[in-house]
Amino acid sequence: MPRLKRLALLLLGALATLPLAAEDIALPEIGASGGALVSPTQERHTGEAVVRNIRRAGGILDDPLVTDYLNHLGYRLVSHSDSAQKDFRFFIVNDGGINAFALPGGFIGVNYGLFLASESENELASVMAHEIAHVTQRHHARAYELAQSASNIPVMAAIIAAIILGSQGSELGQAALTSLAAGNIQRQLDFTRANEKEADYIGIALLADSGFNPASMADFFHKLERESRLYGSSAPEFLRTHPVTENRIADALNRAARYPQRAWHSSRNYYLMRMRLQVLTSRDPEATRRQLQRDLKNGRYIDKAATRYGLALALMATRRYDEARRILDQLLNDDDGRIAYLLERARLESLAGNHAEALRRFAATLENYPANGPLTFAYAQALLEAKKPARARELILAWQKRGGDESSIPHIYELLAEAESELGHQALSHVAMGEYYYRIGQTHQAIRQLNLALERKEQLDFYNTSRIEARIDELRQELALLTTMR
Repeated sequence: MPRLKRLALLLLGALATLPLAAEDIALPEIGASGGALVSPTQERHTGEAVVRNIRRAGGILDDPLVTDYLNHLGYRLVSHSDSAQKDFRFFIVNDGGINAFALPGGFIGVNYGLFLASESENELASVMAHEIAHVTQRHHARAYELAQSASNIPVMAAIIAAIILGSQGSELGQAALTSLAAGNIQRQLDFTRANEKEADYIGIALLADSGFNPASMADFFHKLERESRLYGSSAPEFLRTHPVTENRIADALNRAARYPQRAWHSSRNYYLMRMRLQVLTSRDPEATRRQLQRDLKNGRYIDKAATRYGLALALMATRRYDEARRILDQLLNDDDGRIAYLLERARLESLAGNHAEALRRFAATLENYPANGPLTFAYAQALLEAKKPARARELILAWQKRGGDESSIPHIYELLAEAESELGHQALSHVAMGEYYYRIGQTHQAIRQLNLALERKEQLDFYNTSRIEARIDELRQELALLTTMR
């Protein structure tokens, strides 16, 4: 993977010249003023940069529907926090290992392996609540002592991304972690026992206040710890970064017992998205299809509708559109407002080449869900496949104007670039591609696209020309901060 090797070399160059050793740094206590050295805005910029680096290495699973669900679940928890930190972004990490992590500025990654390992929405929410607490308590603040100033944000972001990727076996991360400096920084980024205890306590309160089982955190940790003993040294990464002891589990259970007990249930969307991930990450869609058919025949499922939904997705992946159509129609007959069914039913017609029917279904669904990001993305794709770039462009720009979260769906810029190109707006197409490349961590390519846009000044007014030039300067400064550290 040449691209990863190039980035790894850049990281190694940056790591080798870091000016501070770990032993020279005084770490702040929890709640101490050390965190004040870095502003929330600087934390946010660092977190954004880390996510771009992880995405560049192929570490993010960009499925808009699953990402949308994860963010809704996360914000259900965040809404009950008394912290001033309210701006969070949740994303699915493209890794089958059991892990989750919090990044500076409110970015939280959840491995699809952890999602699949959870058996209820309460268990998934418990991990997210724990990671949210790490952010609201600013447990990352001490890591910024290493950077000394906001001018080193790109370097710190690259290092943190390398450490995360290294823990998941990435070539990029492993290369960076061969540096002693990276090892020192890793020790500073690891959470202390006090941090973990505080995150447990606050996370349990978030669970209870949000209507989830407050005991699910201890239950899930205990389940992971018990299973890891069966496999010897192959403990889940989550347990290596969040060490669990019997005392810690007992303490969490005792704290959870203070809250009222009742029956706990998972939402239908949890089961649907869990099944969606199972199909999306399958290496053999045909084998998955056969397994799901057997599960339905033998009654081996937790949620029948979700299993049927998964079968429909597997059938679509294997081009069995008629069978998938029948299943989705049955699901819609029972639950006609479920957006996961509506979106997939429309997408099926697009895949089958029935563009008029696909667009009719997308348009009808959009009337009921006008600001939905996954729907907007799928509809724009269908419009472009149907050779309707003007409508696709209009749809995307209207969604952006409403405040659509482009960071969760970076590929929306790729669709916008295609629409602009089809309409003959080559300069604007290059601008959109520039933003797409930047959001997936390819800043050099982003600058190249913006320069290509400037070569077509006859298509640009003074305002757009100035905006593009300012954006190029901004991205060049960001690159310079990395390259000057080599």
